[in-house]
Amino acid sequence: MLDAHAQTLAICEACAVTTRDLAAEVKRGGMPSPADLQQTIEEAERVLSVLAHVRAVVERVRAALQ
Repeated sequence: MLDAHAQTLAICEACAVTTRDLAAEVKRGGMPSPADLQQTIEEAERVLSVLAHVRAVVERVRAALQ
């Protein structure tokens, strides 16, 4: 369970860093390249998949404890 929480925190941190970096790029007047945006989309999809698995584990543990 602690591993799942640690992984979730790492994922949240990575998402925040990506969001910050994209916002900084746009603020500078730049536009991320289509390849960079595609990479971000793919990473976001991977993160969402991992989070779905973590959520399922948390729900199983919660159900077992009730």
